[in-house]
Amino acid sequence: MRPSLVLAALGVTQILGWGTAYFLPGVLGPAMERDLGLPAGGAFLGIAILLGLAGLLSPIVGRAIDRYGARVATACGSLAFAAGLVLLALAQGPVLAVVSCLVMGLAGALALTEAANAALATLGAEGARRRLGLLALASGLSSAVTWPALAALEAAFGWRGAVLASAAAHLLVALPLHWICIPAAPRGARPAKLPGGRLPARLRWLSAAFTVQTLVGSAILANMVLLVQALGMDRASAIWWAALVGPAQVAARALDVLGGSRFSAVTTASAALLLIPLALLLPLVAPLGIAVAAPVFVLTYGLASGIMSVMRPACVIELHGTEGYATVAGRVMAPVTGAMAIAPGIFAPLLVALGAQAALAVAAVAMLGGFALLRVAARMR
Repeated sequence: MRPSLVLAALGVTQILGWGTAYFLPGVLGPAMERDLGLPAGGAFLGIAILLGLAGLLSPIVGRAIDRYGARVATACGSLAFAAGLVLLALAQGPVLAVVSCLVMGLAGALALTEAANAALATLGAEGARRRLGLLALASGLSSAVTWPALAALEAAFGWRGAVLASAAAHLLVALPLHWICIPAAPRGARPAKLPGGRLPARLRWLSAAFTVQTLVGSAILANMVLLVQALGMDRASAIWWAALVGPAQVAARALDVLGGSRFSAVTTASAALLLIPLALLLPLVAPLGIAVAAPVFVLTYGLASGIMSVMRPACVIELHGTEGYATVAGRVMAPVTGAMAIAPGIFAPLLVALGAQAALAVAAVAMLGGFALLRVAARMR
């Protein structure tokens, strides 16, 4: 299978997958909440359910991908996404909506980032980091592509029609791409055998580092508008600057694709994990007004966090290799996905209780802990 074809197919399916799962409540949430009797913001609880279940299932799915191949897993993920979205469109209350989120959690484990990275890993270690970066670039466009499409579909057919159209897209677009373009498992493929059933120590340290980074990073990202506003910027300006996090993340991924491979993945990740706490502390210590400090903080944070989305799978390949990647990555990334699910709800009360300055200081200290964990993993190679 040509690497460029695999990469292009995964780029399309990742945009579709993230756009109709993680980003769906951003457009359809208010209408869904009114119809389903959910409290304001309740639609976003579905994201926590989806990601939490995907994290729990990732070790099992990783072993299955190594045994049966990414083609089978991602194709089944497309079917599960379609089924979950149909259930959501049919829901008349919270119960069936929660069931739909559970089905999409299974779909996420089978077809979103970790499964896509495993498919790329089957193409070999040479050029893997560049392919991971290009896929992350495509994924970063998900909201920009799907939000306008979902808004147009809602205006024409209502939120249920938009959800059904999303299900159809998984069946008519993602499913064929996964089945035709993703490599099948090689003959005799087996899951990686881990000594004693445990990850090697360096990968356990790596998992801990990434879990801390994701816990802090997802918390900051989800609450960026409230955080910048709490630092003293008016709401309209806070929204405008916070929105630039996404473009900054995409720019960082593009820079890594263009020239980042001259540094090892662990070195690049270490630099990013040092840059993030500096960005978090900048509004507290820099002799600048909030009108300058907040934008610099947002853009610096966006660049560093964008790099980390590529470095997580790249570091796994660098420290382990591509043989049995899905099994190992599933174990490494399971707590990371769980952290992504719970982080936004943890940081918001912290921000209210302690204030922006103290919350940023706590986050910076935690991120420095993540840097220390990563350096331990690096020394164990």
